[in-house]
Amino acid sequence: MTNQDNLIIENIKSIARARGVKFDYVIESLAEAVKNGVKRKFGKGIESEVVVNKSTGEIKIFIVKKVVENVEDSDKEISLEQASQKKEDYKIGDEFRTQIAIADLGRSAIESVKQTLTQRVSEAERNRIMVEYDKKVGEIVKGIVKVVSRNEVLVDLGPVEATIPSYGMMRNEHYRLDSPIRAVVARVDRVKWGPQIILSRTDWKFLERLLYYEIPEIKEGLVQVVKIVREPGVRAKVAVQTLEQKIDPIGACVGYRGSRIQSIVKELSGERIDIIQWSKDSKLQVSRSLSPATIKEVIAIDEGQVAAVVPDDDYSKAIGKNGVNVDLASKLCEMEIEIKKVSEYEKELEEKALAKIKIKDVKGLKPALRKLMAEKGYANVLSVIKAPVEELKFLLKLDDETLEKILEILRKKGKEEKEDAAKQSS
Repeated sequence: MTNQDNLIIENIKSIARARGVKFDYVIESLAEAVKNGVKRKFGKGIESEVVVNKSTGEIKIFIVKKVVENVEDSDKEISLEQASQKKEDYKIGDEFRTQIAIADLGRSAIESVKQTLTQRVSEAERNRIMVEYDKKVGEIVKGIVKVVSRNEVLVDLGPVEATIPSYGMMRNEHYRLDSPIRAVVARVDRVKWGPQIILSRTDWKFLERLLYYEIPEIKEGLVQVVKIVREPGVRAKVAVQTLEQKIDPIGACVGYRGSRIQSIVKELSGERIDIIQWSKDSKLQVSRSLSPATIKEVIAIDEGQVAAVVPDDDYSKAIGKNGVNVDLASKLCEMEIEIKKVSEYEKELEEKALAKIKIKDVKGLKPALRKLMAEKGYANVLSVIKAPVEELKFLLKLDDETLEKILEILRKKGKEEKEDAAKQSS
């Protein structure tokens, strides 16, 4: 093997290692590039055969023509008479090979060989990266921050560069050049210059994979993540379940003194994470999802819509800052959740009860007064109690003392109805 041949084969091996491409593919690409170089030098109609010795790096180039009686295409054919001058035993239909040196291709063709080889190897590298990162979609990768702008962060993953677009960046985070970063592979796009790897730190899958890596019970399948909803950088809710009676799914995720979940919170720059035990009971699930608020009662309003009754002191907790807590709970339960204070809810119940009591059924009122109330549009107890005092005095021609006695009778009736309803429900 000559020094030049040795250099060629070593260069091919280096290219293969550097680009992550198979050695055989580089050899095949080199042979194809040389064939194109032959066409560039001697004409597009020329057929050639290129043999690259994988051990020595020696390149043999043969121009191939078919032996014929009468030549019609000189690029592809040679006459039997002419071929026989080289070798006597040629027959019609045989292939005639003429070996040429790579130097015979000329500088221009040799440059073309280099360009073709580079293009083919680059294409193979792009395809390899595309396949490799397609398999990593939904997985976490580590890299180094290389460029930070308002619209994106460029991350060096080693063999390739990836981007975190603005929607994948957490608003409360500040990205520093040359600092390590972790993100989930959201998708891989094929563009003109190769695969474009899109990363995200806001995708729910990022939190899912962090839980998978940090919590052994999830990794082993003993605890299952049912659903995750996030307001990136602010709050997240994770519904989990287990089929193992001996395992507390919430305790497994939180860890001793919060050690497991705190490491994830730190990675997410302080994002609060509520771990919730999943339930098929929709009301129980709503109650749990509104954590950290205490829920007194969940009432079905319509299909896909419920009201959650909370203590007055817990109202702000249930809603959350800028409505984040109730919004996330609604997404987790896939239904619209309305938050009501206990005081407001009890007042609503009382008013509904008063609205059901007809004035004509109230004992203690004179028949003439009941008739007058009905004529003036006061059909039930609620309509009287909510009416302005001056209006009642004027329309019903009552003085202050008499009106107060009437209102007291109506309130007493409403209280009795409320107590009866409470006894029936209990």
